[in-house]
Order: sequence, then structure tokens, then C-alpha cells
Amino acid sequence: MTDAGNEHQVAVAHKAVVERLWTAPVFESCADVLTVPAASSLLVAEARCGYVPLRIADTLPEDTRVIALDPSRAMLDQARQRFDESSQRRVFFVPQRVNSLSYADDVFKASMCFNGVVTLRHAEEAISELSRVTAAGGQVILSVPLRESFQEFYDMLDEALRAHQLHDVLGRMYDLQNTLLTAGRIAEIAEVNGLHDVKVDEISWDVAFESGQQLLHSPLIRETFFPHWIGVVRSSDREPIMRYITDAVDTYWHDETLTCRVVALTLTAMA
Repeated sequence: MTDAGNEHQVAVAHKAVVERLWTAPVFESCADVLTVPAASSLLVAEARCGYVPLRIADTLPEDTRVIALDPSRAMLDQARQRFDESSQRRVFFVPQRVNSLSYADDVFKASMCFNGVVTLRHAEEAISELSRVTAAGGQVILSVPLRESFQEFYDMLDEALRAHQLHDVLGRMYDLQNTLLTAGRIAEIAEVNGLHDVKVDEISWDVAFESGQQLLHSPLIRETFFPHWIGVVRSSDREPIMRYITDAVDTYWHDETLTCRVVALTLTAMA
């Protein structure tokens, strides 16, 4: 059973932190390319707490509907609170995942996703579904973090695994890194799914952490790579490995901030 209180805390943390450190930069990188005709529907998958629907709703024609999806009902509750009653007649919130859309083919004039896609499997499923539900001539927009992000963490994870002689886990970590995304992989997946006029743009920015504890508990980390990082380590080994990384950050960056580079890619294409 889902812990409703914890889910609410995750939603609040997302709104306070992840929107600022991730969603806002990637949205700004492609906000000007969105084109949606009147009397149509637009899909925002993995809408989280509604930042993207909020930003685009006032710029769309009055007779255009926005369908905002997210698997977390707590996230959608946060999103609804950002819209007044009249806006909610145009913006509809639905609990649903991007990799399993219930909509028919060729429904939306534009489809977009700015969160929730981290690995190759995620990207293949998301692009397949977004392509399927977008009408011919419609636009598909996707933003993802690339494998070059948070390289400092990988260095420390490598060190921690070697210090604990977990050499088999090192192999799994390298396998994991090979499933993370590159610009070439995203473009290839788009073309395989029949998208054309494919364009990929990379942007990057720095995120600072004041301690190892802040790094490992950052909502941004927890929503992107952390579940995959931690997944390569056996449950019995996780606590000492995470403690080692925390101590390493606090030792190496004593009285300084750890600055990590986030590298993101935005795909824009036509169905």
C-alpha cells in the first residue's frame, strides 16, 4: 500500500526543488518551439506538480485543451491547486504513466514529457507512446538527463565499491551507465518510431550541494539517477556504501560546495 503521507512529502519536495533545478531550465530551452493549433488537444505526460501545464496554458488558444498526466495522485493534487476554476475547464489531470497511455492513436496535436525518462528503456517506451498518440503533423517534445550528468557521484561510487571490495557491483554499475541516455540514442529512437524533422539540443548547468547528506537526499537526485544507482548495490551493502560517499563528499569538499554538472537534452520532432 502506498504511504500517502510520504507521497505528499515527495510531491511538495518536487515542487520546491526539482521544478527549480530541472523542469524550469529544460522547459525554458524549448518553450519557444511549441506550436499548437486552435480547437485541439495537447498532452503533457509526467506532468508532476503542474509546472509545464501552468506555463503553457495561458499561451494556448482558448479552445485548446491540455491533458496533464502523472502516476502520482499527490503530484496531481499539487498541480490542481495551481489552477483556478476557469483554468481547470481547459486543463485536465489524469493519473497515468507515459509508458502506458490509454489514449487512441493520433489524438493529440502535440505531446510532451519533461520528467521521468532516465534510461534507454524509459526513452524507448516514452517515445513510442508519445509518437503513437500524436497526430500526423503534430509535435513531440521530450527532455531527458544525459549520462554525462553527476559524474562526480560516479567517481565516488566507484571509489566506495572498490574500498568495500565489491568488484562484482562495479561491473553492474558500468552496465547501468551503458543504459543511460545519449543524444545519438534519443535521435535514433525517434527515427525508429517514425518521427521526422528530428532536432536534439543539449543544455547544461551546475547544481551545488553543501554536504554529502544533501547530495544523497536531494529530491533532484532521488527523482533521476538515484534509484538506478542504488539498484546496482545489494540491499545489505547499501548503508555502508552511502555512508562512505557521504563522508567522502564532506572530506573532499570540506568547507566548500560540491558542484555537479547537469547535462540535458531536448528532442523536438514531428509525427
